[in-house]
Amino acid sequence: GPQYISIVDVNDDDKPDVIVANNRGDSVGVLLNKGYGQFHAVNIYETGPTTYPPGVAVVDVNSDEKPDIIVTNRNLNTIGIFLNSGHGQFSFNKNYPVPFGFGVMCPQAVDVNGDTHPDIIVANSGGASVGIFFNFGDGTFTNWTTFSTGIDSQPNSVFVADVNGDNKPDLIVGNNKTSNIGVLLNGGNGKFFSQTIYPTGPNSQPRSVFVADINCDNKPDIIVANSNEHNIGIFLNFGNGTFQPQITYATGDHTKPWSVTVGDINDDNKPDIIFSDTANHQIGILIRS
Repeated sequence: GPQYISIVDVNDDDKPDVIVANNRGDSVGVLLNKGYGQFHAVNIYETGPTTYPPGVAVVDVNSDEKPDIIVTNRNLNTIGIFLNSGHGQFSFNKNYPVPFGFGVMCPQAVDVNGDTHPDIIVANSGGASVGIFFNFGDGTFTNWTTFSTGIDSQPNSVFVADVNGDNKPDLIVGNNKTSNIGVLLNGGNGKFFSQTIYPTGPNSQPRSVFVADINCDNKPDIIVANSNEHNIGIFLNFGNGTFQPQITYATGDHTKPWSVTVGDINDDNKPDIIFSDTANHQIGILIRS
């Protein structure tokens, strides 16, 4: 079934469309927006038998000003590219292999080496690393480069954002098995420094990370869903890419916060936290006071 979505206008009609990774459906679905909250029937693009895609990212990878689809095929150990052929239609382009058992998770697409072309960044849950495919600019990519997240760390998510104010995007990783957040600062030219780790609590099993200025001091903070401790953790940024110890906010007994994002839900110009609770099949919201 559907596991991860991206919301992007893919057919240039100024209406946001929905792109979804169908994990058990071995496909990517595209729902074009009719307007007024209505969508056309889903267009299905198959990723291959038993590929089990857990995530998608949508961005223009070949410099034609049309957003393309990047999909992680976890069971096939590949990253797949579907190019936008216009009017919200897509065609399969290529699969890029990753080593067996690396367990690629939800992708990010950000220019991390400063050449203006979006690169592909993935957390490798089975490979204890973050992998990057650098974009040549024409929709083709290098073989990947990996950066360690620690032995047996099992990273489940990665977020790409400049956390130290040097205008270079850094890597923030949720290391599920070692229960910490890893911050890999960008050294330039596609190189990253070794990670600095921030504990999230014993056996907290962080499942996803998000970066946003949660306390409105113009410094991006780290927000994490700690799936096994029933809480959301926040690491406030000192401003130089280092962070204060975690502050936690309980999500309730018997909850299992899985994915987390930030947005102003109640229109008070303050960032609120939204998380999925997989134990109870519901969405939770923490309103900023």
